[in-house]
Order: sequence, then C-alpha cells, then structure tokens
Amino acid sequence: MREKIANRQLFYILFMMRTTVIIAFLPVLTTADVGQDAWLTSIITLFTTAAIAILVAALGTRFPEQTVIEYGEGLLGPWLGKIPSLVILLALLIIAASDVRIYCEMLVTSFLTETPLSFLIGTMILISALGAQQGIEVLARIADVIFPLFLIMLVSSLLLPLPEFRAAYLEPVFAQGLGPISRASVAPTAIGAQLLILTILIPNLTAPRLATRTALWATVASGLVLIIAAFIVVGVLGPDLGSRSVFPFYTMLRSIEISEFLQRVEAPIIFAWGLGVFVSVSVIIYAGARGFSQLLHLKDYRPLIMPMAVIQGAYSFQAYDDVFQLLALFRPLPVGPFTFSWFLLSLVPLYLGYLYRRLWPKKK
Repeated sequence: MREKIANRQLFYILFMMRTTVIIAFLPVLTTADVGQDAWLTSIITLFTTAAIAILVAALGTRFPEQTVIEYGEGLLGPWLGKIPSLVILLALLIIAASDVRIYCEMLVTSFLTETPLSFLIGTMILISALGAQQGIEVLARIADVIFPLFLIMLVSSLLLPLPEFRAAYLEPVFAQGLGPISRASVAPTAIGAQLLILTILIPNLTAPRLATRTALWATVASGLVLIIAAFIVVGVLGPDLGSRSVFPFYTMLRSIEISEFLQRVEAPIIFAWGLGVFVSVSVIIYAGARGFSQLLHLKDYRPLIMPMAVIQGAYSFQAYDDVFQLLALFRPLPVGPFTFSWFLLSLVPLYLGYLYRRLWPKKK
C-alpha cells in the first residue's frame, strides 16, 4: 500500500526546501551586479519559478497514481522512458548534495570553525538518511511539527533587523538597468529545479490532482519571503557589503544586538534552518531511493537509502574545493545552462511523448 501525505504537508516541505537555501546565500544579490535592485530580481524570480512549478506538476497530475518512472516508460517506451527518470534522479542527487554543502559551509563559517567539514556533511547526510528510512508519511509528520518553529524563526529573522533598516540604501531604483536584474534571476530560478521532486511525490498525495495548486502556493509563499529578505538585507547592509558577503542574510543577522546582554540571535535561526534542510534532504533521499527501486524493479526502496546517502555525502564533499567554488556554480552562466539541460532532457521528451499519445492514440 502506497504511503500518503496531505497536500498541506507537501506545501510545508516545498516551502522549507526552497527558503532554506535561497535565503542562506541570497543569489539575487550575490550572483550578479544587481546592487540595490535585488528585490526587483526577486519579483521576476517569483514568476519564473511559478512557471517551473506548473511545468513540473502539470504532467504528473495527468498520471496521479504513477511516478515519472512509471508514466515515463508508458509514454516513451521501456528503454527511452528511463532516460528522463535518470536525469531527474541525478538532478535530485546533485541538489541534495549542494544543499547540504551550503548549510555545512555556513555552520563552519559561523559557529563550528574548528569542526571538520567532512564530519558535518557526514552527520547531516546520516541523519537525513535515517529520516528517509522511516518513509514519506513520517517525514511529512515531522514537517508538520517543524514548520511552525521554522516559520517563527524566519519571521523573527526578518523583523529583528528592521531598526537598522535604511531606505536610502535602496535608491536609486533600476540603477543597473534591466540586464543585470534579469541575469540575477537566473540562479534563484535554477534553484527551482528542486520542484522536480514532484515527479516522484505526486502519487503520495491525498489529492494528487491538486498538486499544481499546492506547488504554486509554496512557490508564491517562498517567493514573497525572498522578496522581503532581499529588501531587508540591502536596506540593512547596503548593496556593496551585501553583494560582497558569502552569506548576506547571516551577515545581517550577526549585526543584530537587541541589548548588551542579548546578542548572537542568529544561533536559533540557523538551527531552525538546519531542521528545514534535514526535512528537504530526507525527502530527496527518499524520492531518489524510491525512484531507483522502480527503475530496478525492486519491491522495497529502503535497501537503496544508505548507498544513496553515501554517494550524496561523497559528492557534497568532493565536488567543490571550497565555498567560493560552490557559490561560483550559481553564477548565471554555469547554473543556467546546467539546470536547463535537466529540463531539456527530462520534461521535454515526456511532454512530446504525451502529446504524441494524445494526437495518435493506440488502437485497441
């Protein structure tokens, strides 16, 4: 019997999955010379990411009881149908590994400066794998518990810096022109590839035909948070310091001093982000293991979880020399073509196969 989760729980998962990483290093500010117009870039990103949500979810809702592995083979045949599935599963592996590396780099930068990066990555991956071992229903219930804390910490992190906000830092508007603003939207849009998780999770929903609406709500909510975060970070740090910071949002939080005796308020917020990363990585490991088990026609996905976790941990540690090389990947030129190729090799063939089946159905 297939595990089921509520659409509400999918919303929580997608919201935390997107906001943790995209706010941590704020690519709308750091990946292009956009300066004080980063919040305008965030508005563009909201619409482009919403388009990705529709593109990913719309096809899956036409096959509400099947994952992309199952309906891919039905649309393209038993062999060609495996190619889009493999591309999606590889993309999810890279996304999870990169998310873990970004969060662990932030921990090393902020708190655990003497702790080996490999230890942090291994610990995070192991805990996430243990979570994935319990199944998607348990992960969804964990998301139910974590989401209120995550939201409280997120709202607090946006409200606490307001006394230091300077509107003058946001002027003049459109100073860099439309070109840099558009280029800066490439990286956060590319991070929307996280929504490929829907191709595996839609059959687990209690209302799979409402998956597109759920994904859109999560995209809009996280997009609004990104707009507000970019607006506040630039207003507090200024465009120059913000764009030079490795983790601008964290830099802003460190500058907060509520009183002489109450400082370092970023600690509980970073902890809450870690819970969000745990949920998102656990869900991706679950989805990857389940997808590969269907490709290999295995009855149970659980034996694949630990091998996948080891591969993700090794990739997370070995793929990047340091945090600067990792963040350089999110520049418009590398990340744009890289993630575009995922959609080109996965969703485009599936949509073509779907249109072919609709226009020329098989005769009974």
